[in-house]
Amino acid sequence: MKFILRKYGQNFWPYLLIILVIALPWFLKPGYLFFTDTVWGPIINLDWRSSWFLFNLIIKALSFVFSVAFLEKVFISLVLILVLLGGRKLVSEIIEFQKKPDDSVSNSSGLVFVLSLFALFNPFVYDRALYGQFGIIIAYGFLLLTLAYLLKVWRTLDFKDLIYTAICSALVFMFSLHFIFFLAPFYLLFLIGLYLKRKDIKAGNLNKKFYRYALVALFIVLILNANWLYALISGASPTASFVSNGISTQDLSAFATSGNTPAETFSNVLLMSGFWGKDQLRYLDLTEQPGWQRSFIFLLPIIFYGVFLSFRKRPRTEKILSASLLIIFALAVILAVGIKSPLTSSLTVFLYNHLPYYKGLREPQKWVAVIIPIYLFYLTLGAARLRQAKFISENKILSAFVLAAIIIMGAPSLVWGFNRQVKALPYPEDWSRVDKFLMNRAAQSYGCSDRILFLPWHLYLGFSWSGKIMANPASAFFTCPVKSGTNMEWGGIYDNSQDSEGQAVEAWLAEQGKFQSPLFSGTSTNSIHYVVLAKDSDFTTYLWLNNVSYLHLILETPTLLVYEIKS
Repeated sequence: MKFILRKYGQNFWPYLLIILVIALPWFLKPGYLFFTDTVWGPIINLDWRSSWFLFNLIIKALSFVFSVAFLEKVFISLVLILVLLGGRKLVSEIIEFQKKPDDSVSNSSGLVFVLSLFALFNPFVYDRALYGQFGIIIAYGFLLLTLAYLLKVWRTLDFKDLIYTAICSALVFMFSLHFIFFLAPFYLLFLIGLYLKRKDIKAGNLNKKFYRYALVALFIVLILNANWLYALISGASPTASFVSNGISTQDLSAFATSGNTPAETFSNVLLMSGFWGKDQLRYLDLTEQPGWQRSFIFLLPIIFYGVFLSFRKRPRTEKILSASLLIIFALAVILAVGIKSPLTSSLTVFLYNHLPYYKGLREPQKWVAVIIPIYLFYLTLGAARLRQAKFISENKILSAFVLAAIIIMGAPSLVWGFNRQVKALPYPEDWSRVDKFLMNRAAQSYGCSDRILFLPWHLYLGFSWSGKIMANPASAFFTCPVKSGTNMEWGGIYDNSQDSEGQAVEAWLAEQGKFQSPLFSGTSTNSIHYVVLAKDSDFTTYLWLNNVSYLHLILETPTLLVYEIKS
């Protein structure tokens, strides 16, 4: 045990320290962490059709031992450390890749740690984390690991590592299917690289070994994603239905990359920013802070130096690799800008109309996830060579500290609980009281099967007890099944969820309950039995509920009104 701690502890404690500096405030107070897109509660809903099913199943099992609030904090901490370790693995492989046969072996763990910070401290991760889009960050972290293993397999021709590549790729798809478009060019480049090394493969008699491990890798990807793939093939997938019928060209405008002009949009993409959600002003916008670009401006010369080194006195295959990476980079920039420039709009619209499921990638700024590892590739090449300079080699600690500080400047508001923008908060006490009240009224003693309509009818609500606008957390809190709004109301889009029950609720709300539709009969398992109105947002516009004859106010608490439907 001492040997293991001595061998691996020294390598990993700096990464744990970084996560501690970010996440420690959350563990000092009880409660949940609430984001615009991510809300947790004591109820873990399981849907076998969801790509998150296996993850939710694990959380469900762990919830019998730990509180869900604690598990949420651990989850977010693990997401962040995944990105760091993904960056660490990729940087390590890049350093091994760029070594010449006569290079002396030196300890590079410090450089690897410092450069891995670039994977985490950038506007892309910051924006997605503050908005609560952790599925994208997880997929990005496993994307980094996938690229690292692809580079290692290409470098060593040890095809056993295709197994690790497959596991990472499978997890990429599990948490964000759209990343299949991001991985595709890198896999194509990998195959081209193997073709260029065909003589080495033939000399080592590795053809059969490659095909054998490639088949095993494909099997792993399919098995780990079998549940939602089956739902997709069988037509039971709500995601496929949403992409096919719910997304329209209006989404291209609503979720366009941020920027007032084409030039500003290009600049945002190159600076790893441009997330549309930041314009909602629901968290501190990095781009509104003075000098937010300074970090990247300081790093840019090192990146350019890395580009230069990738072509200077390198083997032909490596030059082709570097040229291909630059082509992928240019393509990613074009696609990330999307419709915001006449130079890029036509390609985006063409892919939207003709490439299957590309319309599901309605946020083109996600292509920045491809740009970052390419930046990291050249940053590592440049920094690794500069480390050999006399002044830097004689001042390793100072140089590492300065470089780390510059990188962290790219998203300094990530530290200490995201600059205290995200705090642990408990649900209101009366929410628990209402939940127990409804449980006691349930016909089944083991739980509640009566459905709740939760109002106000919005996907995102501002709650006085949370002090922020966030996704409606009712379904994650109440034991009884909850029907709540899917209307996002952003960018000219009211609701594109294609939810038939939601449409029935909206018709009922428009009539102010004058007609008791079947959904509100209260006589079947599919109908609504209770209406819970939160005293937040525009709740005063729903007080007509008190005048509906078949609704009876049965409980009022400081933050909630509870009505029962009488048939």
